[in-house]
Amino acid sequence: MTVGKTSPETQKGVVAVPIPNKELPTEKPGCVRYLVLISTMLCLTSLMSNVVCFNFTVLCMPGTGESQELSGNHTRFIGYTRQEKTILLSTVAIGAVCGVLPVIVGITKIGLKKVFFASGMLATVSTFLIPILAPLHFYMFVILRFLQGLSYATCFPAVGAITSSWASLAQQGLFIAALTTFGQTSSIFSMPVAGELCSSAFGWKAVFYLHALISLAVFAIWFAIFTDSPEDNKFVRPAELAEIELNKSEEAIHDHTHKTPYLEIATTPSIWGIWIGAFGDLIAVQLIHIYSPVFLHDVGGYSFEKTGFAAAVPVLFQFLVKMFAGHSSDKIHGISETTKIRIYNTIALGASAVFLIALGFVKQGQGVLGLVLMTLATGMFGFNGGGFSKCSALVSRQYNHFVMAIHQILICFSMIVCPLIVSSILKQGTVAEWRIVFFVHAAILLICNAIFCWLATAKPAPWTDRTIKHSATKNTPLYQTKV
Repeated sequence: MTVGKTSPETQKGVVAVPIPNKELPTEKPGCVRYLVLISTMLCLTSLMSNVVCFNFTVLCMPGTGESQELSGNHTRFIGYTRQEKTILLSTVAIGAVCGVLPVIVGITKIGLKKVFFASGMLATVSTFLIPILAPLHFYMFVILRFLQGLSYATCFPAVGAITSSWASLAQQGLFIAALTTFGQTSSIFSMPVAGELCSSAFGWKAVFYLHALISLAVFAIWFAIFTDSPEDNKFVRPAELAEIELNKSEEAIHDHTHKTPYLEIATTPSIWGIWIGAFGDLIAVQLIHIYSPVFLHDVGGYSFEKTGFAAAVPVLFQFLVKMFAGHSSDKIHGISETTKIRIYNTIALGASAVFLIALGFVKQGQGVLGLVLMTLATGMFGFNGGGFSKCSALVSRQYNHFVMAIHQILICFSMIVCPLIVSSILKQGTVAEWRIVFFVHAAILLICNAIFCWLATAKPAPWTDRTIKHSATKNTPLYQTKV
């Protein structure tokens, strides 16, 4: 078999440029790409964990300037006010938005390795300094949270860049799914660790010190393994390199310094569909992550002690579904990639919408039914790895870091929009109000999925390979650079 084998998605008039006269080596491929995948997963989890560990630790942190002396057998303190907590939470989102443009430019100019490692070191230092500076002055704490947000801005661009460079076209779904699990794995790790340390003799400061040390360790390992291109990695065997590069264009493989065609990407209809699908998904995910504990407590009747565990069940289930969906989307054959993408995205957004609608009919005190439906709704989002996320990788190829960077902005935007929607509806926390909340978010999901399916394609856009002379309208940018 030669590397010049064409993709099953190649249409008449679309030229796939193979690697000429290059035979696949007969030796067994190595596993360096999987080491890159796992080490990157750990780094992404670490970056997110540095951010989310505050969400639990704030419950056992004294406010700035408060005494931490023991009163009896307990440490008594007032803690941060609601307004201060809001500032500390929103500052991360602001930092992430501000960091997107420098990250995009940095990846284009100096490569992902330097940018991502710098973000890891920034996260390490800022997290380590929180126990030292936060007690001294509130706005020092705010600055450190902003720096954590800046470091978090590299997450989705890194997912796009690594999938483009290190995943073969046959493993796009696996890489995308695995690399986007950091939202789940960070919660699974940080919440119980923070809970244990806060209630131990080490106290809340140990939470931040531990997370900082873990960041330092995992990024040091990643830096030793990773290179921007598998071609430049001394551990990659020729057989593994050939497998990674199979059916990729010469431009996608070798042209790492070409200027990113921002206007062409931003004016491509299929890219609009990807971003619209992502936005619908993210709005509903924010609803689950922020308000599921409130719903389970107020409507389901769970106690505060049981609510924390109950709210973690859907996140764990989503992680498992995401890994299954990403792997299966690569292994299913017999239907076109475009059809698979539409099916997986419809399961992710459409099926989740159905379960959200069902949640609207949960009655007061039906905690188990509410938890089951919440878990199913959350789990279905795991199929997005084979939906709009995989579509992004297949359409934008070597420029996926930019497309995924917009996902980063959409996350921050959804963190603002979702609370606004919920707060405008949820006045008393009644079952009827919750029903409207779930119906509105289900409608958003269905509309966004319909638009995505209409615009979706699995074929590379012409700006990824200038030898493509003809492409479908949905994949043709409204603005085209003359070459």
